[in-house]
Amino acid sequence: MWKEWKSNRYFILVMAAIVNFVHGNPYIWTVFQPYMEREFDISTAASSQPFTVIIGIFAFGNMIGGWLQHKIGAKRTALAGSAFMCLGFLMAALAPKEAPWLVTLGYGAVGGLGSGCAFSMLVAIPQGWFPDKRGLVTGITIGVIGLSGVIMNPLCDWLLAAKGFHFAMLMVTVFYAVLCLGAFFLEEAPLAIQEQGAISSAIQEQGAMTGGPKEQAAAAGSCCGQIETAALQRQYTAGEMMRTGRYYWLSLAMALAVPAYVLVNPLMMSLGMERGLTGTQALAGVTAASAANIIGRVAAPWLSDRAGRKPVVYGLFVIAMAASFGLMAATGMTFAVLCSAICMVYGGVVSVFPVMVSDYFGMKHQGTNFGAVMIGYGIASILCPLILAAAGQEKALLIAGVCCVAGLFATRRI
Repeated sequence: MWKEWKSNRYFILVMAAIVNFVHGNPYIWTVFQPYMEREFDISTAASSQPFTVIIGIFAFGNMIGGWLQHKIGAKRTALAGSAFMCLGFLMAALAPKEAPWLVTLGYGAVGGLGSGCAFSMLVAIPQGWFPDKRGLVTGITIGVIGLSGVIMNPLCDWLLAAKGFHFAMLMVTVFYAVLCLGAFFLEEAPLAIQEQGAISSAIQEQGAMTGGPKEQAAAAGSCCGQIETAALQRQYTAGEMMRTGRYYWLSLAMALAVPAYVLVNPLMMSLGMERGLTGTQALAGVTAASAANIIGRVAAPWLSDRAGRKPVVYGLFVIAMAASFGLMAATGMTFAVLCSAICMVYGGVVSVFPVMVSDYFGMKHQGTNFGAVMIGYGIASILCPLILAAAGQEKALLIAGVCCVAGLFATRRI
């Protein structure tokens, strides 16, 4: 019975999604930050450092995870990364009041590295088991991260109000550690199934270049031998990938998708109320935006399985561009709707790009390769708060829209 469960790809998908729930950990800092500020008697800028560090270092954790995968295997890498993340969170929970830097080190640096290591495996393993639905399963596993924020934020807020910063962080660490045990049930797909995925992506790419589903079927039938050979050879290492022009355009495109979300997200409550929303309406708008983020994480990669990756990314950039420029003048509920559109786009971007990386560079080194592509994402995430502070709210929206226009051109070059 155990062997049957271990080889059941849906069971493995569920386990990966459960473990991935914990990697929505950056989202909980929204509620932790003001409590850290009061607990450690530090400035708002200082209390935002753990979030900045965990976002910036996450991409490097992905690369380390991909490297470890080939040394100790995907399951052990996921377990080691999860344990390292929980260790970092424990450091933050036990940090004395005179050492707030331990929170940044633990939650931000150690937690970010461990989280990135495990995350890269939790995306790659389900992709290997579902060569026919890689976009959909990637959307499911990454979509759970968005759901994590919706569930954990009110829970953390309650714990923080009742027991304070240290107790709340400790309880989060224990809860995450229990969920991470699901990594024991992860298994990599047999090589034959992963190779089938490489063949499938090659057929899809060939069909996308020649037209719709009928042309795709014709391409598969007439070029099957050539496609299979090319697909099985297209397993780039990170070094090989980074010597291609496509890598830089892919990383740039993902980076350019970040500003619309990171620059707009902090403004949703404050600017929304300035634009005519009541406090209740603004809060409802933030909740709707969180739901839109989850929808984007599942719907965009699912659609990309059918319409192709690049057309979906084009569409996402167009929506984000229109919403960013529209927010410069939007008022009332229109403002809330446009914010939700940007959140939906961001969810779609972070779900579609991992699949694009495996499409173009193969599954064998997916963890390392996606981490390398995320370098631009990490840099943009760190720069955006600085841009917002320097440019102000209105100019930040203009910058976000311009980045989306540039993203369209970058996507064209992929």
